[in-house]
Amino acid sequence: MAVISQSQFLVTLKGIDCYWEKFSGIKEKSDSSTYSDGISNRLYKIRGAKTLDDMDLEKAFDPIKDKFIIDWWQNYCEGTNQEDTATVTPIVYCPRVEPIGPSLILYGVKPLNLEGFEADKKSNDVSMLKLTICADSFTYS
Repeated sequence: MAVISQSQFLVTLKGIDCYWEKFSGIKEKSDSSTYSDGISNRLYKIRGAKTLDDMDLEKAFDPIKDKFIIDWWQNYCEGTNQEDTATVTPIVYCPRVEPIGPSLILYGVKPLNLEGFEADKKSNDVSMLKLTICADSFTYS
């Protein structure tokens, strides 16, 4: 059985030329409802449509190199939007970066929130840039 650590993933978002350090993962769920057949004293459950919860991408913020992410966000919000894909690929680093399995590919990705520029003069924590996205569907291939 092969297992990997959370650090062995390469996370990319089409349209943004950078690597994301954190990905919150996927959570897909189905709505459900109950019904009674009118004869027995039992409630039955019906599984409904599936939805993907929102996801977060995070990276250490570089005020110069990451300016294009802020520009991309602003352009998207001004109506020049298009649906993109995000890819999460398991990898090994040595001797070079190589995929070691199928990739999770998110389709119909749209940005929802951008967070960053948090300041605290008493802290030495790394400044992070966080992008919340939604997606319509995914494959694992």
